[in-house]
Amino acid sequence: MTALNAPDVVVFLDADFSDDPAEMDRLVDPILSGEAEIVIGSRVLGRCEPGSLTPQQRYGNAFACWLMRWIFGVRHTDLGPFRAVRWSTLIELEMADRTWGWTVELQVTAAQARIRAIEAPVSYRKRIGVSKISGTIQGVIRAGAKIVYTIFREALTRSPRLVLAQRLVVFSRFPVAGRTKTRLIPALGPEGAATLHREMAAWTLRTARRAVSDGKTGLQVQYTGGEESDMAAWLGPDLEYCEQSDGDLGARLHDAFAQAFDAGMSRVITIGTDCPGLRDAAIRKAYALLRNHDVVLGPTDDGGYYLIGLRGPSASLFGDVDWGTGTVFSTTLLRAEQLGSSVALLPVLHDVDTTDDLKEWELHGPPDTSERPVLSVIVPALNEEAGLGNTLAALGANPDVEVIVVDGGSSDGTVSLAETYGATVTCSAAGRALQMNAGADVARGELLAFLHADTRVPQGYVEEIRRILAEMDVVAGAFRLGIDSTDLPSRLIARGANWRSRVIQLPYGDQSLFMKRETFDALGGFREMPILEDYEFVLRARRRGRVGLAEGIAVTSARRWRGTGAWRLCFKHQLVLLGYHLGIDLNRLARLRK
Repeated sequence: MTALNAPDVVVFLDADFSDDPAEMDRLVDPILSGEAEIVIGSRVLGRCEPGSLTPQQRYGNAFACWLMRWIFGVRHTDLGPFRAVRWSTLIELEMADRTWGWTVELQVTAAQARIRAIEAPVSYRKRIGVSKISGTIQGVIRAGAKIVYTIFREALTRSPRLVLAQRLVVFSRFPVAGRTKTRLIPALGPEGAATLHREMAAWTLRTARRAVSDGKTGLQVQYTGGEESDMAAWLGPDLEYCEQSDGDLGARLHDAFAQAFDAGMSRVITIGTDCPGLRDAAIRKAYALLRNHDVVLGPTDDGGYYLIGLRGPSASLFGDVDWGTGTVFSTTLLRAEQLGSSVALLPVLHDVDTTDDLKEWELHGPPDTSERPVLSVIVPALNEEAGLGNTLAALGANPDVEVIVVDGGSSDGTVSLAETYGATVTCSAAGRALQMNAGADVARGELLAFLHADTRVPQGYVEEIRRILAEMDVVAGAFRLGIDSTDLPSRLIARGANWRSRVIQLPYGDQSLFMKRETFDALGGFREMPILEDYEFVLRARRRGRVGLAEGIAVTSARRWRGTGAWRLCFKHQLVLLGYHLGIDLNRLARLRK
């Protein structure tokens, strides 16, 4: 997939003569017509040449399809290798398997995401040569075991997928010197203006990824001034790209909303890339306001708006607006009132259009990285005065490390203690995910580590983090778990956690998760959940590559196990995980875990 250049549709087939490329239109046409996103070539529904499918293949496919129907409620007749997928859908599904489980993983993850996958009959011929899978007993056993394992793994470890009901559209221009931010060229020069636009767009996309991390909001970039391949190389291949339509801004906005509503979205928001003060919380608030209002507007101080959201098509809202003046907001507001649409307003923000506006970028943009540390360690804390000192002392004084304590409103001496140890202190609303994301917002390091306030990192932790993240296929990592107790339950729990982390690559937050800044941004940060934010984050990270386990041990306090009882707490945690995968409300599960 890394060699592909963002095509519309990807077709997979075996190279052993068994699949017939002449039948490719049976798979591609339903995707191009909008009938489906995935088409599986079914050898069961088509015509198989005698001897082309072995008995073990027939029985194995039938059993796997029965399992998928029983667990996921999806009906398939085959796991045929000849299949077609829309490129944007393939990126969204974040496929992880690299061997025999790939075909069934695609069908299962599509079922979980409620993406339409259909079957088309295809013929099947005797292959050339002997298959290393179906042609040997060992291959059949290994492939069959991997397929069954993949089905159960996806059922138990994939975070539940929600139907996309909302879309966030980011309008952007490919940064070409001399054609980008032209009003700033006299002050910054052509290259400087293009560089500023490039930085502001990247900053906006970071905000946008965080805003859609709920899993029910799609993110689309509508672009102009370049090709889709240019945009993907610049902002990342995992985003959905769509070229802006022709006409003035009103026509382009109208078409962007129309496309989204035609795709079944119920609430749609568009933003630009020149408002550095826009935060993900404001975007989420706009979606909340759209539940009870037809239009949401975020006005700018120069008479325009940085955000507009609709909960239904509005063909007349964008016509006859003088987009080059300071009356855009007032005209749009008046037009909405004339149409009888209810309107909600967000706070006024400043955008960056002229030289005088550059101070807004300096004020709200990313932190200064001129003397960037190697690692930023982010410690969320709430009334942690008793144990925070040990945590900060273990981090030590290291010029390559920036320590950020994010206080959630402590009433004890947490803040003053953190300052005593030289940590940067910032404040956030209480909630571990909220606090960790807030810390990442101000972090300057190219590597990020998230450390619980009652956990001590091992000696040489910086070198271990750099070593693990330097491995080619690693996207994130964690330390081995140690519990600050010598009793048997604590030792067994730590041993089990380390087995889980090594074998199924699923460490938890008390092992100090770490990753590159670019990985954190691409994943949209931690989802704002009352519990399991670390678990859910690792599930998403694991689809992008391997989650490494360092040799050092992060020692965490035994207070939770002492307070609840070791085995009782473990049992409650497993119930919470089961409830999460069954889709039970997270607030109810949070009460269960207390």
